[in-house]
Amino acid sequence: MAGSDPELRRSAARKVALAAGAYLALTIVYTWPLLIHLRRGVVHDPGDPILNAWILWWTTRAVPLTQHWWNAPIFYPAAGTLAFSEHLLGQAPIAAPLIALTGNALFGYNVMLFASYVLSGLAAYFLAHTLTGRHDAAFVAGLAFAFAPYRLAQLPHIQVLCAYWAPVCLAALHRYDRDPRWTWAALAAGAWLMQALSNGYYLFFLSVLLALWFAWFALGRWPLKQLARLAACWAAAALLLAPSLLGYKHILVDLYGFSRGLGAIQDFGADVGSLLSASDDLWLWGWVHAIRKAEGELFPGPTIVILALSALFSARPFARVAESTRTRWWLRRIFGGFFIVLVVAALMPAIYGTWRLTLGGVRIVSIARADKPLTLAMIALFAWMSTMPAFVDAFRRRSAIPFYLLAAFAMWVFALGPDPEFFGHRALYQAPYGWLMRLPGFDGLRVPARFWMMALVCLSATAALAVNRFDGRRRRIVVWIAAIGLVLDGWPGVFSVGAEPQHRPVPQGVVARLELPMTDDRDALALYQQTLDAVPLYNGFSGYGAPHQYALRMLLEAHDPRILQALAVRGAFAVVIDHEADADGGYRKFVGAYPGAVLRQTHPEWSAYVIPAAGGGDLLPDRDGEPLRIASLEAFPSQPHTPRALDGDRRTRWSGGLQQAAAEFTIELERPEHVGQVVTDLGEFWTDYPQLIRIDVSADGTQWDTVYRGDAALHAYYAALRHPKDVPVVFPINRDNVRFIRLTQLGWGTHDWSIAEVHVRQ
Repeated sequence: MAGSDPELRRSAARKVALAAGAYLALTIVYTWPLLIHLRRGVVHDPGDPILNAWILWWTTRAVPLTQHWWNAPIFYPAAGTLAFSEHLLGQAPIAAPLIALTGNALFGYNVMLFASYVLSGLAAYFLAHTLTGRHDAAFVAGLAFAFAPYRLAQLPHIQVLCAYWAPVCLAALHRYDRDPRWTWAALAAGAWLMQALSNGYYLFFLSVLLALWFAWFALGRWPLKQLARLAACWAAAALLLAPSLLGYKHILVDLYGFSRGLGAIQDFGADVGSLLSASDDLWLWGWVHAIRKAEGELFPGPTIVILALSALFSARPFARVAESTRTRWWLRRIFGGFFIVLVVAALMPAIYGTWRLTLGGVRIVSIARADKPLTLAMIALFAWMSTMPAFVDAFRRRSAIPFYLLAAFAMWVFALGPDPEFFGHRALYQAPYGWLMRLPGFDGLRVPARFWMMALVCLSATAALAVNRFDGRRRRIVVWIAAIGLVLDGWPGVFSVGAEPQHRPVPQGVVARLELPMTDDRDALALYQQTLDAVPLYNGFSGYGAPHQYALRMLLEAHDPRILQALAVRGAFAVVIDHEADADGGYRKFVGAYPGAVLRQTHPEWSAYVIPAAGGGDLLPDRDGEPLRIASLEAFPSQPHTPRALDGDRRTRWSGGLQQAAAEFTIELERPEHVGQVVTDLGEFWTDYPQLIRIDVSADGTQWDTVYRGDAALHAYYAALRHPKDVPVVFPINRDNVRFIRLTQLGWGTHDWSIAEVHVRQ
């Protein structure tokens, strides 16, 4: 028997090699014509793919996790700009050597994109083979994960596609469960680390899935020694991950104070109807659009659903199993009764509107919306299921099929975000994702819908478990039907590969580059130009935007020459202008009219100018001087909100409303003083500076002198560049005997006028 082991291993290796070859062949056809455009092709669109290619390129130009690496040369001269997006260190082992050897960012990115399909297939194969011991079932799982319809919807986001470490982590844990050796513990922890380095979202989402895995498979079963060995490996992985996490915290939280508003997170949660929303690019199912929502194309395809249902019924969830206790029998009926009552209560508002039950004139219950009773109904349903004898028996046996079905369902629920909706109507109150947002880090994740990738990991495992239930000839038929169905469900009708952007070389002897017009599309293309000419870039394109970028754009769109002078203080810089986007030649006239500007290159599609260096330092002063005590504030409109301008919280604000009407904000000091500056912090409301402002001062509140009248855009630019967390807009006053300061907004704009905090300085 021992002599047959090498032959078994060779046979297994051949089957794995055949599966890998099949995944490779399918990927070539699936992504065609990418293979013949690896060096110069841009997949899907010139936005996020170019950003991610640029990130991978930058990792070849600086040592990862150093200050130089974090201070990537975009949004120049802002600090820490690499942290505005994923750092993609998990993809660097494949992409970075290719970019370093060829100098071609697109080549490294495209190879990584291509490889993500093959690696995803093999990773799911590994997990499925671990669960079933069957190569044919494992092959089906690889197809289900590698070519899922969701991947086509996420094609521009390579970090989302690179989820192949998650199945590896789960497979290693299953093997460690059976054979608690250091090898499997290290592989599980290492896969978790690599998945976290590949996609910051998956650090959190995979960890949630792993918590469910431990609760199901390890809790109450593993001895202390087995737990300690795995904990040691996980601690080592966490230590290796810590520099990356600390870097993000220092930059995003401490330096910039960035946060994701609840509204943005809600916008990028999936809708229940997203299961019937498919990518337009799918060949067979591109017409399925029950609802349109950003990041909401979760259509799984009918094949994986049928396989999941097959696995569910094969697990016999309603099989008659002896009742363990009389108490559990009663609890199940109580929970079932609660579920029925709560479902009826959820239907009442839809039928009757706001529904009230009163007894003797006393209101007992009032139901205005379905979300609260429906949430309680879901809790009652879960409690009912958890007391079912079949469920208790499955948990006792640590059965894989119920776990992966329940885990897939849980990952989908999390993908719905903090306020789940059913075709645009709120469905649940205090949803599970809202509970996660109370944990560190989750409140900074913008797209809960990407939890769906963890659901696909579970569904691919479920597909293998479903196939594994068949035997003989029926099994071969099921494998073929499942394989064909899974491939067709996720097959693209269009796999767009565009040409690389035209190279527009920067003139020699400049310290930075500016691409105009400054739009999101142009800014992304500017990142590609930087991979060809490594010059710091005033443009930027990333997950977060630099706070000073809005004012910079507004000044450039207004053709204000002060901003060119402000940029030139750092040295001579190049301005490259796209002719198609500058059809009327306005930007060329603006730049060409600047004193000393030289036209260095001109082409049918673009022109390049050089703006000479300017001396004299910054055009406006920074905040300075000792703070003076403010006695009171008076404002119109929103007088009740004036205390927010003194509460020390930059996330709250006084607002004068949309800048389409005059607004006033008056500061009274405790006594007449010499006033050097009045400073209005914008905080996180850095678009809300006044378009046109007049500042008057007075000693007694009767006689007023105007000390400033003009715009505040340049003030806001300097404020955000110097202090990106507070964004203190500084207005010099330099007057004696001042007790009252009145700010009047006179401009016309598309944003509010906001003051997060106000300061008066000597």
